[in-house]
Amino acid sequence: MLAKDNLRNMYSHQKIEIMPAMGQGEFTVYPVNGYLERPAFNQGGLDWFGCKWEYFEVAQAPAPDISSHILGDICDWRDVVVFPDLDAWDWEKAVELDNIANADRETQLVNVMVLSGLFERLHILMGFENALCSLLTDEEEVAAFFDELTDFKIKLIGKLAQYYKPDTITYHDDWGMQKALFFAPEIWRTLIKPRTKRIVDAAHEHGILFIMHSCGKLDEIIPEIAEIGVDTLQCMDINDIGKALEATKGSMSIQASVHTQDFKALDSSNLLTAEFVRGTVHKEFMDWGATGRYMPFIFNPSVWYEEIIIEEYETCRQALKGSYTS
Repeated sequence: MLAKDNLRNMYSHQKIEIMPAMGQGEFTVYPVNGYLERPAFNQGGLDWFGCKWEYFEVAQAPAPDISSHILGDICDWRDVVVFPDLDAWDWEKAVELDNIANADRETQLVNVMVLSGLFERLHILMGFENALCSLLTDEEEVAAFFDELTDFKIKLIGKLAQYYKPDTITYHDDWGMQKALFFAPEIWRTLIKPRTKRIVDAAHEHGILFIMHSCGKLDEIIPEIAEIGVDTLQCMDINDIGKALEATKGSMSIQASVHTQDFKALDSSNLLTAEFVRGTVHKEFMDWGATGRYMPFIFNPSVWYEEIIIEEYETCRQALKGSYTS
């Protein structure tokens, strides 16, 4: 099986041959330069809503400028927020800037990022505190804004289907902090869940697989993320990955980080050993990998224990290869 087909099967929770490896069989458009949900070329500047971003070297990425907000009161969004005109956008130039012609579609899936989801765009426009307060004080106005933004995202996906022709999109909307959601689960269920489902459905109507990227502690809602049709959830390992795989009952795959926080904390205190790293990840890779619906985020190593993670993942990949029956 080609790496491309194997990866597609993992994303769509179909039978795989081997756990996929990061970067194999995929052409990922990141950072996105052709349309400006963030400033182009991973730098600071303005996005296509006119929101200001600041580049942070420590993160090697831009973040919203917290000193500059377009929207002060959610009730004013109709007068203040100017949605980009997707019909007037130069999509031919966008495809060129994002080097889509360089993708080898015979051997690679094309994965395009759709950044700044519903909640993210809300707090980019008005600041985090004001956004959270608006969810509580002005639910009807937030709902109306989210409806308009959902329509915009659906139209954007249609443009991407027409010009970029992706196999998958990775849609970003962070919903959690370290220990819980940013908001009560019922707020997510009322304001975000049904509209995100519309966006997922729109991608599927174009034959595009939907990867949901969401950072933070999401355990309370992971089964419901699968319920709205998300094909693969990209999340942090602060969530209970084993429980998530069990709870979603084969309806969603999981792509997760590998002890990004706790290994770093232990290493900074000189408490992390090679034996502990190897034993921990070996068990997880074997147990979770055996489901055929799991793959970890593994990038080029920057610290010593990440080299062990890579070695152990390859060992487990090979040990599980060919064992998948469904």
